[in-house]
Amino acid sequence: MLVPAAVLLLPIVLTLCIRWAVLQSHEARQKTVWAAYRSFGQFILATTVAGWWVIWGMHGRSGLDSIIIARWPGSANTSAAETLLFWAPPTVSLGIFLLLCYTFDQNIFRLKWTRTNAVRQAWWRLVSFVIPLLLVAGGFDTILNRKIRGIAWLLAAGVVSKVGTGFLRRAQGIKFNKLKSGELRNRALSMASRMGVTLDSVYVVPAGKGHLTNAYGMSNAIALTDNLGKYLTKTQLEFVMAHELAHVKLKHVRKYYLLAYSVFSITALLLFSFPQRTLALRPLLQFVAMIGPLVALYYCSRRFEYSADGEAVDFTGDPETAIWALANLRQSTELPAAYGRLTELFATHPTLAHRAHAIANDGRIPADRLTDILKEAGIPLCPAQSR
Repeated sequence: MLVPAAVLLLPIVLTLCIRWAVLQSHEARQKTVWAAYRSFGQFILATTVAGWWVIWGMHGRSGLDSIIIARWPGSANTSAAETLLFWAPPTVSLGIFLLLCYTFDQNIFRLKWTRTNAVRQAWWRLVSFVIPLLLVAGGFDTILNRKIRGIAWLLAAGVVSKVGTGFLRRAQGIKFNKLKSGELRNRALSMASRMGVTLDSVYVVPAGKGHLTNAYGMSNAIALTDNLGKYLTKTQLEFVMAHELAHVKLKHVRKYYLLAYSVFSITALLLFSFPQRTLALRPLLQFVAMIGPLVALYYCSRRFEYSADGEAVDFTGDPETAIWALANLRQSTELPAAYGRLTELFATHPTLAHRAHAIANDGRIPADRLTDILKEAGIPLCPAQSR
């Protein structure tokens, strides 16, 4: 019981320790330290589920379910006990972890959330990411046992993730209000025409209680939060709009879904072909099968961001303004300008440092000039980093 308990309790204990350390640090550093830890969130969720699946495959079925049945004989059959014990512990553990993170976000970033807002976001984060991962684990486990019905689990994971993401956006206060007229809409449509993009709709998203500052590129539409003008100049906003239009032009949303389907299909096929005689390698295979597809998808997502940046800079012809726009957006969201390689493996977007360096390379901006821009923007870091 010690190993499963350690895996499930580690995210909670680590978060409590970091919270204590943040509160003990100087007030000026509290947001930076907490934001850096929060950037590990995706990594913590994914590795906890992967670790739980590995432990479950090694001795969970033979140990944990027998304890339940021994204490409450006749209350559940073995299959029901296994189902309960596979799903409940990681869901509860990571639910507490997420709730701790969201409630401290509320305090440290001075967000105007209620406790209900924090609970809703924690729940829908579970539904959009953790529960789909558990479904994937269940599906892969079934496929490893040569049962083709595991594919149904994978399909269910995709549906649950899609639905959960929609509700998570609502919980975060993201509401897409379609613009029917106005300068912003006309400007976006004009830019789309010049970029050769078919744009059906332009949406504005209220920043709301979560202090949202972002932009979104969809299949045939873009969306901008209503507070972007507070942080960006007119030309910087043009770069952001061009970046989102580039996502539409390059069909990144459709490509991402196709990639997700391909990656998980290939993984399932490899697992189905895995020789049963090499059971000693099964724990390692389970961990790789869970983490590998995520790392691959996040890598592709970051490449999409680089290509959208390049397309936008080609359109605007002003790489310095692009770097300024990214720097100002980073300041508004208080995210780290750079973080470790391990954290970035689970990030959908490259760090500011990497994006700025890539734009500077493509735009032939000297390294010392890039350093000056970032310092002027209040980000004193060394940009000598590769993509």
